[in-house]
Amino acid sequence: MVKIIAGKINTGKTTNLINEYRKNLIGDGFAAVKKMKGKEVYGYTMLRLSDSNTIPWMIHQNHYHQDFTHSGKFGPFYLNLSLLPLLESVINELIEKQVTPIYLDEVGVLEIMGGGYHNILKKVLVSGLDLVIAVREDLVKPVTTHFAISDYELIKVPGEE
Repeated sequence: MVKIIAGKINTGKTTNLINEYRKNLIGDGFAAVKKMKGKEVYGYTMLRLSDSNTIPWMIHQNHYHQDFTHSGKFGPFYLNLSLLPLLESVINELIEKQVTPIYLDEVGVLEIMGGGYHNILKKVLVSGLDLVIAVREDLVKPVTTHFAISDYELIKVPGEE
């Protein structure tokens, strides 16, 4: 079963995903936690749900100073591309051990374009394991269409942008 946590920007999708995990403390995966510098978005760290370890994932261009060894750019953010093989390795291990559900936060345009978690998400879907993803509400249809997700539970996060 696929659960999609959907809402507008800054409505608490990540918090909802983390709370969904903490409710039963089963499964594992990653949440993209926003880091602020004053009132500006500094970037995002990737939080592993089972052990709370974090790794830098994205840094806004206003704060980026060649922080990553291997980087890419998406919109105003520089991505730590060295993180993706690590995420994929962890997800492969979770699939092998049949850990369920698997959590992935902020699935969206990057994945539809074949980047970010694209390959990871496809592997989880093929595995048939339960999956919980957070998606901006305007991207639910494009994400479900692109990844051929037809049977899912939609959890709408109320709030205003």
